[in-house]
Amino acid sequence: MNKATALEGVRERLDLPRTRVLAVGDGRNDIEMLEWASREGRGVATGQAPADVRSAASAVTAPVAEDGLASVLEDLL
Repeated sequence: MNKATALEGVRERLDLPRTRVLAVGDGRNDIEMLEWASREGRGVATGQAPADVRSAASAVTAPVAEDGLASVLEDLL
C-alpha cells in the first residue's frame, strides 16, 4: 500500500470524481500519490521537494517556508 492507493480508497468511499482531488507532497514517498493525482486531479509538489518529486507532479508551488501550501489552498477558494 502507498499513499496513492489509500487516497483512491478514500476517493471511492466519498464517491468523488478524481477531478476533485488535490494532493500535495514534498517527499519521495509522495511520488506515487502525486503521479496518481496528476492524471485527472491535481498533484502539487512544494518547492523544496527533490527534482524527482517535482517531476511527478502536475504543478509545483513555492516552498512551504514561503507559504507554498497556503497559496495552493487559496487557489481553491
